[in-house]
Amino acid sequence: MRKYFQSLFILFLSILVFPVIADDAPPPAKAIYFAISEPFTIDFLNQSNKEARYLQIKVTLMAHEQTMIDEAELNLPMIQDALRTLFSGQTWQAVNAVEGRRALQLASLETVNSILKAETGQDNIQAIYFTSFILQ
Repeated sequence: MRKYFQSLFILFLSILVFPVIADDAPPPAKAIYFAISEPFTIDFLNQSNKEARYLQIKVTLMAHEQTMIDEAELNLPMIQDALRTLFSGQTWQAVNAVEGRRALQLASLETVNSILKAETGQDNIQAIYFTSFILQ
């Protein structure tokens, strides 16, 4: 019976101690966003059998460090040029599908991070969001 109470006491203490250990962990860093103010407008005339087709994308970068957002702003002309080139290389069929949009979002993240890695030595942009994606 005494062993039962000892086990119960140890279990009770471990329940009390566990939240204290969990509370010592630092809170996750908050996301910081940078919206590229100018939307990207792509003409798909050549890729769509001479039908007038356009894509307009608004892009927002997300990081957990203000320094990465600052570096992205400093290198904005290079980022805009690289994204414009990436978006222009897409086909109408690819961007018209959800899978194609997700692939384009991933390729955009890789493009931005490769520029920042080359320019700053860091590539800590965690996500790219298309805050507007208009196909016409």
